[in-house]
Amino acid sequence: MTPQKDAQKVSPTSSRTQARVIDAVVEVIARHGISGTTFANVSAAAEVSQGVLVFHFKNKDGLLAETLSRLLQEYGNAWLNAMSANDPLERILGLISVDLSPEICSQKMLALWFSFWGEAGAKPLYNKICVEAEKERHQAMLDSCRELVAAGGGPDPVLLTNSIDAFTDGLWLQMHMQSQPITRAEALESAKSHLRLLIPQHAHRF
Repeated sequence: MTPQKDAQKVSPTSSRTQARVIDAVVEVIARHGISGTTFANVSAAAEVSQGVLVFHFKNKDGLLAETLSRLLQEYGNAWLNAMSANDPLERILGLISVDLSPEICSQKMLALWFSFWGEAGAKPLYNKICVEAEKERHQAMLDSCRELVAAGGGPDPVLLTNSIDAFTDGLWLQMHMQSQPITRAEALESAKSHLRLLIPQHAHRF
């Protein structure tokens, strides 16, 4: 199910119902994981019948795929806003800030992301959705790094891009797994400190 196309085919009431169901799926996955997510507990959380879920999403895979697609669409909208800056360094910092923002990096959202990533290897559909979304985000960071290095020097842009994103992934894992995780503010400052090490010639600018 493609969100943009299907949004044109459903009534406002159906759209609101679907949005409420997606919110319920997020809550259920955060509590029970993907394996523990069922039509029964989603319908209870969303306060709709299981028949409504079948009507809108057909089956559990359809429900979860639509949830993942919508979450990645929201993430995409967030990082696209960060790309509006003319300065490539501002864009890079904006992309990092989005990754560590409350909307993307809450404990609930981290549980959701890691649940889907854990299933992506065994679920080609989840893998396809994730890969397509990540490809665009990766290209945005790479283009910004290339422009920054071309203008003011720095390491190989591909290596710079991979180093930035790998560090952010590590922060996400640390925040998700540790019993006393670092805060988002601490994670953001750590990411900036790491970036200063990667591009010392630009460190005075942030």
